[in-house]
Amino acid sequence: MILVMSGTKDGKEIVRLLHSKGINVITTVATSYGKQMFEEIGLGNICIQGRLDTDELIKFMEKHNIKTVIDATHPYAAQASINAITACQKRGIDYIRYERESTPIPDSQLIHRVANIDDAVEACKTLGKRILLTTGFTTVSKFISLTLPSPLRGEGKDEGGKKEIIVRILPIPEHISKCLEMGIPQSNIIPEEGPFSTASNIKTFRDYNIDVVVTKDSGKEGGTPEKIEAALKEKIYVVLITRLHIQFPVVYSSIEDLLKHLNI
Repeated sequence: MILVMSGTKDGKEIVRLLHSKGINVITTVATSYGKQMFEEIGLGNICIQGRLDTDELIKFMEKHNIKTVIDATHPYAAQASINAITACQKRGIDYIRYERESTPIPDSQLIHRVANIDDAVEACKTLGKRILLTTGFTTVSKFISLTLPSPLRGEGKDEGGKKEIIVRILPIPEHISKCLEMGIPQSNIIPEEGPFSTASNIKTFRDYNIDVVVTKDSGKEGGTPEKIEAALKEKIYVVLITRLHIQFPVVYSSIEDLLKHLNI
């Protein structure tokens, strides 16, 4: 049995291909949205929802007689990858990482590279007032402090005072409700699923008068190149959260190469 740790469109495609070739496969996802992706293609019966720590993952492997793990989680789900590597080492089974290629980032004074969400919040303090978050619902709460009144914060477009947060998130009702509970006005919530073209990003930046866009390097599949291109064309600051470097035992960025590795 092959376990595909999924939740991304890449992971869904890997599971779909393996299943179509008659391979015994099961997949795990962290969210109900991830589960819905598999239900929509008729594979909800082989999809298990829930976050698993290392010990839970080992028990899952034992229960389902897992011989190979394909880690196709999001590039920023670092802890899930670390758990999987550790569990595979303890069980003595094959671990394969599938990861989207990173985005080539142009040199520009508008682009501010940071290591994590906390650093992204700090960077936003000295940039523009209207900040578009495109880093997912789970990161929104970290930026709420920026919406509170504060003294002069520094140079740049910011003249001090509180920021205004605009969030672009998946159209999940529960997440929208929680954003409202955090104090984000409904008019500042963009419930849309990407990836987005350069033109559509430019339209959003103009419609919401954006000064700063916060993003992760989610690769081509996540629409990062188009987002950065749009921001540079509009002369908007980009706060880019870089990927955590993990030394993967085996890693592929091509599904075709991954299947060749599996002799499929």
